[in-house]
Amino acid sequence: MNFNRITDKCPMVLLPVLLLPLLAGCIQGLSLEEFNNESDIGLIIRNSYHIRYEQTGYQIGCNESRNEFWVTDDDMANYFILKCKSFPEVGNTVEADLIYTTADDIKTRSLSFKVTDADSGTGKIWLWCQPKKIGVIIKVLQ
Repeated sequence: MNFNRITDKCPMVLLPVLLLPLLAGCIQGLSLEEFNNESDIGLIIRNSYHIRYEQTGYQIGCNESRNEFWVTDDDMANYFILKCKSFPEVGNTVEADLIYTTADDIKTRSLSFKVTDADSGTGKIWLWCQPKKIGVIIKVLQ
């Protein structure tokens, strides 16, 4: 048996094992504290904005009586809609359907969001789904 060949291959075999903790850290996504520090209206999946509202090129809307909130670009190619079963109030958990676009699809997910913060001055509300690392910052229009 040639032990030099086995020894030469060990570093290559160990490389994925050594990189696994680093990759797991990338996949984890934002923490609740990091999410609550975000201020832009939009949809955050794992660790970055999937859709971020901007004053130019985007529209924002809500139907408060139906507990629906949305952001779309002017072309309506990129958007998300959050349909809550009840109005989101800080401290409550809200069941909601999240509909959003990807590069080649429209996704629909039924999720439970913890309402983590609200700012009555701006009308913004922060909703966080811990298991999926999905955060939504919406705005009640006044």
